[in-house]
Amino acid sequence: MKRLAAFIWLFLLLPQTASCQVLQERFHRLVDTQGVSGYETDVRELVRAQFPAWARSQVDTIGNLSVSFGHGAPHTMLIAALDENGYVVSRITDDGYLRLHRHGSASNNILRDQFMVGQPVLVRGASGRLISGVTATPSLHLRRLLNPAEVARIRDIGDLWVDVGAANAAAVAQLGIRVLDPVNLRERAQSLANGRVAGVNTQLRAGAQALVELLRAMPGEPTPTGTITLVWTVQSQFNERGLARLAQAVHPARAFVIGAAVTAPKAAPAEWSDVPIVWKSVPALFESTTVEVVDVAQITALTRELAAETGLTMGDGSADVKPLPAPPPRIGQNASGPFAILKPLIETYGVSGHEAPVREVVRKLLPPWAQPVEDEQGNLSLSFGQGGKELLFIAHLDETGFEVTGLRADGMAAIRDQGGMYLSLYEAQPVWVHTAKGKVPAVIAPRPHYATATGAQPDMANLLLYFGTDSAAETQALGVAAGQAASVRKQFVELAAPRATGRSMDDRAGITALLMALKMVDPATLKNRITVAFSVGEENGYSGARAMAKRLHPQYAFAIDTFVSTDTPNDPQYLAHAPLGHGPVLRGMDNLILTPAATIDRITQLAQTAKIPLQIGVTQGGVDSFAFSAGGAIDVGLSWPGRYSHSSVEIIDQRDLVKLSELIALLMRQL
Repeated sequence: MKRLAAFIWLFLLLPQTASCQVLQERFHRLVDTQGVSGYETDVRELVRAQFPAWARSQVDTIGNLSVSFGHGAPHTMLIAALDENGYVVSRITDDGYLRLHRHGSASNNILRDQFMVGQPVLVRGASGRLISGVTATPSLHLRRLLNPAEVARIRDIGDLWVDVGAANAAAVAQLGIRVLDPVNLRERAQSLANGRVAGVNTQLRAGAQALVELLRAMPGEPTPTGTITLVWTVQSQFNERGLARLAQAVHPARAFVIGAAVTAPKAAPAEWSDVPIVWKSVPALFESTTVEVVDVAQITALTRELAAETGLTMGDGSADVKPLPAPPPRIGQNASGPFAILKPLIETYGVSGHEAPVREVVRKLLPPWAQPVEDEQGNLSLSFGQGGKELLFIAHLDETGFEVTGLRADGMAAIRDQGGMYLSLYEAQPVWVHTAKGKVPAVIAPRPHYATATGAQPDMANLLLYFGTDSAAETQALGVAAGQAASVRKQFVELAAPRATGRSMDDRAGITALLMALKMVDPATLKNRITVAFSVGEENGYSGARAMAKRLHPQYAFAIDTFVSTDTPNDPQYLAHAPLGHGPVLRGMDNLILTPAATIDRITQLAQTAKIPLQIGVTQGGVDSFAFSAGGAIDVGLSWPGRYSHSSVEIIDQRDLVKLSELIALLMRQL
C-alpha cells in the first residue's frame, strides 16, 4: 500500500490537460500494438509515424530506429526499447494446435504464463496480417473431474495451446502461420480515468513514447551544442541485442536509457563501461502483469526532464499533428450466414441478473409473426401451434460475469462473481462496468503479492476493479455504483472456417439456433403446441426457468445449450468427447438431467431419417430443462459441442449450429 500511495501522490502533482487526452489516445495505440522481441516492425513504424516532418530517421541492420540532430562533440544518446516479452510458435501439431516458446528476459512474476491462459490472442503471420486465435483453458464444467492439486497448480508454458480453429496442420498453413511467428494477447490496452493507460508492456512503451514526445515538442529542428541522438532499440528483452549492436557502432559521451526499473541495472553494454549512463523509468502500477498502469502525465514529466538535462528547447507540442496509420489488418472480423445472427448476440453484454440488453436484441431478431411476452422475472417467451404435444424449447439470455458490491476509499471497487468460472482467467484483464452513463473502462487488478503467488486461483475477495481513480468520489463521478454488472471485453471473431470464438457463446449460440429454427417453421401448420423461451438467471441458479416451471407444464422440455466437450488437449478424455464439426449433441445425461432411452431413440430415428448428424453424449453441468421435470416433463438437452466453457474464448463450429437449428425445427414439426 505504501508503494501505491507513493504512485498516486506522484500523479496528483501532475495536472491533467487537454493535451493529455491526445497523448493518452496515441499512447493507448502504442501499447495496443504487438512487438515481441525480434518482431518489432509494427511498433517501430507506429513510432516513426509520430515524428515531426523535420526528423530524419534511419534504421540499422538489426532494426534500431534513430534520429540525430546537431553535429560534433559531445555526443548524447537517449535510448528506449520498442519490444516486449512474448511468445513465438514453436510447433504446429497434427491436429492443428500451436505450441509456444517464451523467449526473452526472465520475469519476476510467477503468473506470467497463467495470464495468457484462456485469452484471445493474435498471431502475426509472415504477411503482416494478424490472425485470430485463443489459448486453450480447461472447461469450468469439467472441474470436478480434475484432481484438486491440478486445479490449484499455477499454469506455465506447458499449458499454453493456441487454437486457431484449425482441424489439422494443413489448415494452419493455409492461414499463413509458420513456426517462429510471434503471438501475444489481443486485449492489450485499456484507457482509464485521469489519463492513465493499462496494458501489456506499458512501462517500457512509456519510455518509447517519451522520446517521441521529446521530438514532437520541439518547435523545429534544434541546433544543440554537439550531437544528440534518439534511439528506439529492438530486442531489449532478448539479451539486449539491439543495444549491444548500438554500443559496437557508437561511443557517446553520455547516455540516458529509459526502461523498466526492475531490469535497468542489468542493461549496460560492456563496450560502454566508461560511458556515464543515467537510468530512468516511468513509474507503473501492477508491474510485469498484463495490466501495467502508467499515467501519461508521467510521460510528459519525463519528456520535460530529458529536455532540461540535454538543453533542448520545448514548444507546446501542437505542431505537425498527423493521423496515425491504420493498424495491421486482422482476419476474422466478418460474420456471414448463421454467424451474422450470432455476432450481435455475442457482442451484447448481459451478465446474470442484467439481461435486458440481450433480451432487446432477441426481440429484434424474432420473425415478424412472433408475439413475445415478457414475465415478471424478465423471461421472454412466445407460444404457437395447435393441439398435439406440449413442447418447450428454452435457451438462456445471461452470461457469467461480475457485479460491483461497493466502492473503497481509494477508488477501487469490490466485486462478486455471477456464475461459475475460473477466476484466474479474469485476473489482470480489462473489463467494462455497465452504468447508466454507459460502459466505464476498468481492469481487474491482480491479487496482492501476485509475483509470488502460490496457487492458480485468486480469492474473490482479493480481486478489485481499478478505474484509474484515486477516491470513491472520483469513481462515483464516473457513474459507478454497487449493483452494476462488470464483464470482460468481448468480440465475436471468426477463426479458421467454419469456426468462431467469443465470450458468452454459452448460451448466445443456443438463442441463435432457436431463432434460426423459428424461421424454418410455419406456425399455422404445426400440430404440436410450441413454447419458445429465453430465460434469465440460468448461470446463477436457474432462477428464470424455475419461475417458468411454476406455470408451464410441457410434456417435453428441451434446453438448447452448450455441450461441454472434451474435444481439447487439456480436458479429461474419458467423458463428453463430442468433436466439433460432427453435428449437434443429444445431451442424454449431466448433473441434473437424465433423458429416457425411448426419447433418445425417437430423436435419433428422426435425425437419421432427416440426415442430420447427431452425437449422443454425457457431460457435466446442468441446463434449464431440469426445472420442468418435477412437473412431469421429459427433460432433454439439445446442444452444440463447445470448447472452453465459461471463459472468454468459447469456440463453436458453424456446421453444428446449422444442424442443431434443423433438428429443433424437425422436432417442432414431427415429435
